[in-house]
Amino acid sequence: MAWFTRSSYFTRLTVALVLGIAFHIPARVQAQLEPPPLSSQIPIRWDFTPPTNPDPDKPIAINREGGASRNPCIAQNNGFLIGLVPPSGIGTTVAEYPTVFWYLPKTTAWGVKFVLRDAKKQEIYSTQYAFTHYTEKGADGFDQELVIGAPGMMSLTLPASGGLPPLEIGQEYTWQLTLMCDRTDRGGDYDVYGGFKRVEPEPMLARRLEQADPRQQVAIYADERLWYETLSTLIELRRTNPNDPNLTEAWNTLINSVGLNELSEDFVVQDTRTFNN
Repeated sequence: MAWFTRSSYFTRLTVALVLGIAFHIPARVQAQLEPPPLSSQIPIRWDFTPPTNPDPDKPIAINREGGASRNPCIAQNNGFLIGLVPPSGIGTTVAEYPTVFWYLPKTTAWGVKFVLRDAKKQEIYSTQYAFTHYTEKGADGFDQELVIGAPGMMSLTLPASGGLPPLEIGQEYTWQLTLMCDRTDRGGDYDVYGGFKRVEPEPMLARRLEQADPRQQVAIYADERLWYETLSTLIELRRTNPNDPNLTEAWNTLINSVGLNELSEDFVVQDTRTFNN
């Protein structure tokens, strides 16, 4: 009987040890398999890529932020028109027809105009859109016509139709975004600028992206320093998952990496308005 008791004790001890190992190994394996947070895979400072200038007599205009104090259709303290580009103004892309994003503050502007120029400063594409408005009483008690969707993010994708050729690999292009305050008096217009540089994709990029989910794609694009793809993929993720704290942290990291801290924190992008022909 004593032998049976000791045998049972050692049996129970062995089973307990095996179960303990069984429960702890998956936990360690899971911890090892969990991917790092997306924010840790985004550079804390986006590489500075100064634009090349083939004609020194015609300097490239790069200004990604317009001053509200100089604009008649943006009230003081309502923010700025901001083009979402790195500090150099030039962002890299592998796309033939990439997407531009900008932040539009609360404004009474009539519309927006977009112009694309090649490396020789020749205009190769332009379009403009009239905003839709709603009425709200201003601080002075008078009605004002404000743009629907502002403040907020807006975007425009270069059209693959209409005669615009795809961006050429190795070439730089500048874009100009003009906020038009008045349909007839264009004296109050002001501009922000940015640019594209289309690059040759890394040979395995397409396969890596095909095997990745959207979050992993953001990390891949960031690792390749593809600004426009990183931005557009992360914006789409935040639009569909506005309450995900990991995506919020990744957004803050990306925006802070290019010095646009005013667009971080609680800035929401789920209502991004898209302009396309």
